[in-house]
Amino acid sequence: MIHEKEYFPQFRESDHTGLIGANGYFEYFQDAVTAYMHALGKGNDTLPETYGICWVFTKYRLHIERRADYDSPLKLASWVENPKPSIRFHQAFTVSNGNELLAKGRVESCLCDLKAGKICTPEAISYPTDTDERTPLDLPAFQRFPRTIDGMERCYTHTVRYTDLDKSGHMNNQKYIPLFLNAFDLDFHAGKQITDFEIHYLRQCFEKERISIWRARREEDFLLAGVKEDGTLAVQASITFREEDGGHA
Repeated sequence: MIHEKEYFPQFRESDHTGLIGANGYFEYFQDAVTAYMHALGKGNDTLPETYGICWVFTKYRLHIERRADYDSPLKLASWVENPKPSIRFHQAFTVSNGNELLAKGRVESCLCDLKAGKICTPEAISYPTDTDERTPLDLPAFQRFPRTIDGMERCYTHTVRYTDLDKSGHMNNQKYIPLFLNAFDLDFHAGKQITDFEIHYLRQCFEKERISIWRARREEDFLLAGVKEDGTLAVQASITFREEDGGHA
């Protein structure tokens, strides 16, 4: 099954250019993949109460062709790529304007028993076995990031607040995106477009915890990390920029 929905972009989702950029696309990404599971009756709106289980998103990879404008509606689509997921689900996402693909992505997720804190199989929520599209997304596999901040520079520190939290009581995945975007100032962002943004969630973060944001420039992209006060890596990411004229930043 491919779940599709039409959406008209809003100005509140824009970046400094007044158009839809990485942060807005990640919001669409999360909306699309969760809407797919809601449509099956297996979303986080009902799983915690019904089974004591919730979806945990562990990785996102987003590729952007260009920013979206406000002159026409967008089509958001999502489906499960792997036809018989055992533990880890790979769910695809696309956003298009007519026949033009604007962005695409992949999310890795799994099911977690909230009380036991253990990973569950699809059978634990009676996940249907006849809905997967079996359509692979044309997108490279997830990267392997070095589990260290050696050689990285510290940018700033963020304290997790009430508005960062979601239903599970920990920091919502979407809230980490602006943390990494804010590792670069306006002068850096000006004249550039993000083409690729990959993020891996390693540890949950909770209210009042402090997360320091680090970055390092690599040959083709920037490596970023969010670190708890005890030195634990909580989240890692890579961001690739290109100059608006088509060159790499």
